[in-house]
Amino acid sequence: MLQIIIEKTGRYIRDKNRWWIPVITGLLFSLSQPPFNHTFNPVFVLFPFLSFVVLIPLMAFATEPSLKKTMIHSSLFGFFASISQYFWIGFVTAEGLWHLILIGVVLIALFFGFFYFCAAMSFRVLTQKFPRLYLLFFPALWVCIDFLRTLGEISFPWSFLGYSFTPFTPVIQITSVTGIWGLTFLIVLTNCLFWDLLKSYSINSDIVPRWIHLGVLALFFCGISIWGAHRISGSSKESRKINVALIQSNLNQLQWGVNSLDTAFSITDSMVTLASQQKPDLIIGPESALLCFLSRRSEYRNKVVSLVNSIRTPLILGGLHWDKAPEGVADDYLVYNSAFLFKPDTLYPVIYNKMKLVPFSEALPFEGVFPILSRTNLGEADFKRGKVQMVLKISDSLRVSPFICYEIIYPAFVREIVKTGAELIVTITNDGWFGKTSGPYQHAAMAQIRAVENGRPMVRCANTGISMVVDSYGRVVKKTPIYVRQILNSQVNMQSVDTRYLQWGDWFVVACLLVCLAALIGMIVPLSKLMSMNLKNNKNS
Repeated sequence: MLQIIIEKTGRYIRDKNRWWIPVITGLLFSLSQPPFNHTFNPVFVLFPFLSFVVLIPLMAFATEPSLKKTMIHSSLFGFFASISQYFWIGFVTAEGLWHLILIGVVLIALFFGFFYFCAAMSFRVLTQKFPRLYLLFFPALWVCIDFLRTLGEISFPWSFLGYSFTPFTPVIQITSVTGIWGLTFLIVLTNCLFWDLLKSYSINSDIVPRWIHLGVLALFFCGISIWGAHRISGSSKESRKINVALIQSNLNQLQWGVNSLDTAFSITDSMVTLASQQKPDLIIGPESALLCFLSRRSEYRNKVVSLVNSIRTPLILGGLHWDKAPEGVADDYLVYNSAFLFKPDTLYPVIYNKMKLVPFSEALPFEGVFPILSRTNLGEADFKRGKVQMVLKISDSLRVSPFICYEIIYPAFVREIVKTGAELIVTITNDGWFGKTSGPYQHAAMAQIRAVENGRPMVRCANTGISMVVDSYGRVVKKTPIYVRQILNSQVNMQSVDTRYLQWGDWFVVACLLVCLAALIGMIVPLSKLMSMNLKNNKNS
């Protein structure tokens, strides 16, 4: 019966150019990603398991007999899969620039859709050249493609497949060894095995071995879950604990202006004062909590200094900073998106300037290489990149690594800073740009994985949510809903766990790269032999 269904479905897809099929399957791609899981609503409890089959349509398009259909259908799938994941970028409003934003969303979808197209074409070649080994080669290639998305000035490593299992804490413990890459590899491998099973049913051959392969992988996932649960159960209850207060001020950034700064100061002052009554060790405000040059304007700085001196508690929050530009630079001043640490009895804050800037939103890519781009205005903030990685010393017994918004989605970047001695990961963000979409949930899930990878507890403060406290095993201790004004008081277990990922870094990506090189060699060597044989035959003739 299943064989008949598969044959008819395949024939239906191949008979005509049914372009709407890749469109629909592409749009459904994001159903495997946050917020579609049980932490959002029990109805979605099984949705993360869609990630095990979400690539099967792309594999079907990749193996169509017609190369033309493969190229068209995989392109459509990639474009609409990207739209379904990144549509919230269109909510990043800028006055008078709606047309540019919408064009930008389309261009972003085309850009990341190209990665899906490349994956489909690679799958087509690998299945032809390696009828069995593609099961290993393709997941390794997918990991390498994802890793490429973390590199360069237009990098955007958002929403990898591995993040779909973030709510299942025993399963995500594998990221403490491999990083997010290992979990992504296993999910793509599962897709390949399901595709292999469907293919076997379509030809009515070798069905039982394919079920055995899936069964072995299912046992492997069970083993990971058991190991992960055991790893979590070994967490120490005697570790040092600190108290933190997160200020989710829920300010409307669409109305930023001179008057709104007074409102921001008033709301922040009252919330920080109220939070201090619980005697926290650290108070944290969101990115852009006070959108002004907080250190350079003495009247603003003195307000915060006075507040911190009155509550006697260190305060981290976001604002703006500028430095005088060096000679030879077109701009007079260099403006930064920054995090400020104010401590009692200290006149000037410690400043961390954001190093990873959002392409086209905070800075134009390649502006440093082509200075003429600085004259282009696409509505971007025109920030400069910070130069110094930093661990903030809150007290003699507490050192934290600060990350601003977008920075937390870079696994290697976070690891590099945490490894210098941070005991607590602090990330501040303003997800109000995303609106009430999937964006804030996806962003929070990625931050959650960083805690597991590095074996460090994490606190996340967001202007409009989600603010949360996560332990070093990725368990959410406490969190807020989105778009509420709330103070989140919580105790943080300061247990640090040494992880293989923190020690070894992206070793799994290197392993996948070696697998891809082996596949490339496997394709080149037979080709070279064939060419040499043809040359010999030509000489003999």
